[in-house]
Order: sequence, then structure tokens, then C-alpha cells
Amino acid sequence: MKVALKSLGPLVIGMICGGVCPGTGAGQSATPGGPTTRSANEPKSFVQGKVVQEPGGQGIRKVRVILRGGSNQGRDQFEATTDETGGFKIEGLEPGTYFVQLARSGYAADRKADRQKTTIRVVAGQDTKDLVFHMLVAGAITGRIVDADGDPLQNVDVMAMVEAGGAPRGYQTQPGRGATNDLGEYRIADLPPGKYIVQAAPPRNEAPPHRQNEKNTTNGRLVYVTTYFPGTLDQRQAAAVDVSAGGTAIASFGVRSSRAYLVSGTVMGLTAQPKPRDNTNEGSVAVTSQGAVLMSQGIGIGQLLLIGKNGQHEEQNLGEGGKFEFPNVLPGTYRAQVIVFSGFFSGETPPIKIQTISTPIEVNGSDVVGLRLQVDRSGDVSGKFHLDGDEKIDWKELNVLLLTVPESEEEEAGLEIVEQAGMARVNEDGSFEIKDVPGANYQLAVGAGSQKFRDYYMKSVKLGGQEVADTGFAVSPGTVLDVLVSAKGAGIEGAVVDREGKPVPEAAVVTVPSTGKLGRPDAYQLAMSDESGHFAIRGMNPGRFLVLAFEEMRENYRLPEFAKKYEGKGQKVELEEGERKSVVLKLITEGGERP
Repeated sequence: MKVALKSLGPLVIGMICGGVCPGTGAGQSATPGGPTTRSANEPKSFVQGKVVQEPGGQGIRKVRVILRGGSNQGRDQFEATTDETGGFKIEGLEPGTYFVQLARSGYAADRKADRQKTTIRVVAGQDTKDLVFHMLVAGAITGRIVDADGDPLQNVDVMAMVEAGGAPRGYQTQPGRGATNDLGEYRIADLPPGKYIVQAAPPRNEAPPHRQNEKNTTNGRLVYVTTYFPGTLDQRQAAAVDVSAGGTAIASFGVRSSRAYLVSGTVMGLTAQPKPRDNTNEGSVAVTSQGAVLMSQGIGIGQLLLIGKNGQHEEQNLGEGGKFEFPNVLPGTYRAQVIVFSGFFSGETPPIKIQTISTPIEVNGSDVVGLRLQVDRSGDVSGKFHLDGDEKIDWKELNVLLLTVPESEEEEAGLEIVEQAGMARVNEDGSFEIKDVPGANYQLAVGAGSQKFRDYYMKSVKLGGQEVADTGFAVSPGTVLDVLVSAKGAGIEGAVVDREGKPVPEAAVVTVPSTGKLGRPDAYQLAMSDESGHFAIRGMNPGRFLVLAFEEMRENYRLPEFAKKYEGKGQKVELEEGERKSVVLKLITEGGERP
């Protein structure tokens, strides 16, 4: 349902491959003992390893080791439980890529130690041995949620989210959840050590009690509002809660209330009519900004999103004929977007159509009823790829994506929800076409799944003879792009070291562009250092960059505030086309300072 640009990380790139290519990553190098060859008549394989506690290295028993993936579109699941030494063995695996999940009450996966072992690639006729996964003694957050009078609130959904969202997909800890009891108490367990933002979301159908001195009003209803610790409505003003290994942090606070109003009407001009939810149909697929996959029953389901400048957002499935009714919308200015799930997941692109609505919705002191929201006129985006040089390449191995350009700093900061507006595979002759693209401003991104394209980059994107690679372009009916690709991408390599000059493995290295390329998705790159502290980023577009190394990348490094915050803490590099430069990076710790 929600796809945010900040969550795409190295998976959506303006260059081709950019040094982070599928098929060369994590999990494949996580086999210290190496694969063991089997005979041709024994195609199924096994995975064997151990789960240990960090620090200490002692084995942990009763850990569920779960593998999801394989060749059956990710539907296969295999698991085993560790023995008293922490050992496990999972047999009967078909070839394919499997995601790894560790589950044990009182423990949490050590994502920092195992960030390069989140997936395992099983090759036909080969076994994977001597894997080692690490877990930490988990912590917890507990507290009490009350109303304005200090009385307990029951059935409040409380969520703990890792501070500074926007971590690249695959390196982000999933939020923990809990609910309050009749005393208003909650407990969220099995949290990895770290800093968390705590959010309390009371049931929207429960209203605060009426006060004697409260003014009577015929409009609006007083409702409880999602509140962040220590009692703010703005997530950016929330205080972080520090959870230590085996420790319990306390976060008690009051939930605030606000007037809310009815917003109802009809969405007009939908290109695909939504259908009522039908539990007899199989589900279509949507991807959230956290990378989770959600299933929606039925075909042709339409969902309306109201995105507020105040950081609030509402969402619901459209009714028959595009009708909608939001009973409790807080005051503010909202922009509407429609997502229609028009088919089934086929293993490539989720069948999602995004339609925008330019007319803002103002909610201010009264109900807003009878709205007739007209979706914006869409257009087709087509184009042709060309290669700078005489080399012949297989264009069919490439795909193109359209990413929306935020209209304001508020949207850039993460309030904008939907960012990916279309995707298409490039044809053999280099042509491509993306149909029914909502009218908005976009950046073109190019992706490839082959290692052989890692030195290529997108050199030019022209619309009507005008260069739009850096600025982006507006979509109108019949938008035609001319894309030039070059094999002479620049590169940065080097080492990450600590304060003593020792190499740092598994550090997150990012590149941030200077002014002029701030909107280009290919200017922001991420790579991980290997066991010797070495890293390499290839296929970069020429320009000036700030290169930084972190213990763990949890911030959204695409934001302008990120570059300002860390200016002077990394290395500044200027690259010409085809140029390679080496740097030594000092590690930046969680506190933001180089040790």
C-alpha cells in the first residue's frame, strides 16, 4: 500500500546497478565452510549452522530458524529448532533465495552482526554449512497510558519504532507492539537494544468524556489522537526511549485529544473501478514503506489516502462507485491519492495503479460532506535507450521506474507516502512505455539485476531536447524521453577504520551529492564494508559527493538535513566520468561522532 522513496535504498537506482547488484549480496558469502557438491540425482539441499549469543558466543537452544522463499514465489517455508548447543539443520531445500528469521522469546536477532546474512542462496546440488547467526538478550519497554485526567486507557495500541526511520530495506528493525490492559499498562518485549520512538494509538471510536466547562458545539467530535512519548502529536518532537540488553525502559504518558470531523464524498474519473471486498478471491499484493508485504482480498480494490501537512494521514477502501467516508479527520489541509489493486501478484511488479488528486481538502471547524474528487489526468511515458559508444548490450535486462519528486520539504521529510508511480521492462530495441502515469513531476530511475552492468550509469535524460536527469520532468499525455547510458561510470573504493586505524567490517558507507544532483536517485548510494573493512561503489555519475561511514545506517540520507548534520565528518570527493578514487573513512558511531 505504501511505498516511500526512502525505503527503496539501493533497490531503486538511477544508474544501472550502482555497485549494489542483486545476486551478489548478502547471504551468498555467509557460508564459511563453503558449499558441498552433491550428485545430480540428489537435487535437494540442506542448510546447517548455529545460533549463538552476542556477546559471549555460547549456543542458544530453542531458537526457531525459519527460511522463507525458494522458487515458489516466496510461498515456501522451512524451519528447525536449535538443540542444546545452538545447532540446527534444515533439509529438503529447493534451489532459490531464502529469507532468514530467528525467533526465541527473550532474545532478538543481532541485525548489526548478521546484516549480510539476512538471505541465503541455495544452489542445486550444493549444501550450505557452518552458518553462524547471532542473537542479543532482548530488552523491553513498559509503561502506563492515561487520559487528560490521569485515568487509565484500555485497548490502546502501543508501538515501539526504531528512532530515525528511513533505514535501507533489510537493515531496519521491525517495530514492536503491545496493547494496554484495564489498568492502562502495556509491555513490549523482545526488542533489540537501541533507541525507540513510542507511539500510542487509542481506538478511534472511543471519545473522551465531556467536560463541564467545555463549549457546546454542533460540529465535530472530540476524539483521542495518536500521541508520541512523552506526550506530543508530532513524531519529530518525540523523545527517544533507550532500551538496553536485558533491561526494561519506562515510557508512561498521556494521550491527547482533538476535534475531528466527517469527510465524505465520491472519487470521480477512476481508470479502474474498485470492487467490493470479496473474501472468495485470492489476494493482491502491496508493499509498505517498511518493506512488509500486505495481502488485500479481491481484484480491483481501490484505497483512498488522505495525506495531511500536519503529519496525520487517513486511509480506507473505496466503496462502490468510488464512495468514501472518513468519520474522524483532524483539522488540517489534506491531499488525496488513490491506489487501485487491479490484479494479482505475478512475481514481478505488484499490480498497483496510483492516481493523484490535485484539489486539496481543507478541514477546519466543520464537517466536509459531498465532495466530488476528480483524479488528475494521466499520461503515457515512453522513450528509447541509447548507449554512449559502440558496445552492444541486451536492453531487455534493464527496467525503468518513475519516482515522484517531492513538492515541498515536508514531503521530502517523509510525509509523502506514495513515491513509485510506474515500472516497465525495456524492450530489445531499447524502447519502453509506462502507461497511465498520474500527472506529476518525476525522476527516471534505471535498474538491472546483472553484475556486468555495475560500471554503467545513466548519463543523460532528455525531454524535447532539454536535459531533465537532475531536475526531473512533468508528465503530460505523450511524454517521450531519450535516455543515454554510459559504461564509463565513476567509482569510489577504500577502507573504513576506527579511531585506532583498525579496519571495521560491515560498516554502512553512503554517498551524498552536492547541490545540483540532490533529486537524482542514482546520486545516493550505499555499500557495506567487507571483513577487511574494504568497500567499493561503482557506476556513479560524475560530480561532487560527501562519503560517510556508519556503524549502522538508520537515518534517511536523502534528506538535506542529513548532509548538513554530517558535513565535515566524512570525505569530499569529486569524480569525473570513468574516474576511480580511493578514500579512508573514519567510522561515525551511533552518537554521530567519529570515535
